[in-house]
Amino acid sequence: MRSTTLTLILGSSLLLAACASNPAPDSESGEYEIVTLLPKDAIPSIDSPRFYNISEADAEYAPDEVVIGVEINGDARAYSVGMLSRHEIVNDEVGGRPIAVTW
Repeated sequence: MRSTTLTLILGSSLLLAACASNPAPDSESGEYEIVTLLPKDAIPSIDSPRFYNISEADAEYAPDEVVIGVEINGDARAYSVGMLSRHEIVNDEVGGRPIAVTW
């Protein structure tokens, strides 16, 4: 549960940071301009993630690889921030519970 909370806090912090960096609203209308950079669904989610075993992960990733860790009911997963930067969301099941990991 603690790892799930950490993921939600990280995601919320990034959202707040993104909102804080937007320019001020138009002084006459008082409204923000919405700028779309990518079309809808341009960044695919990972819906059936596959994981490395420990020796494969040691060979694939550097010791200082940044990951988001989730542990529920003794079932643990590590999601690479590098991979999440390319997909932004992973839909998974951990410890018998469906979760969404976002970045």
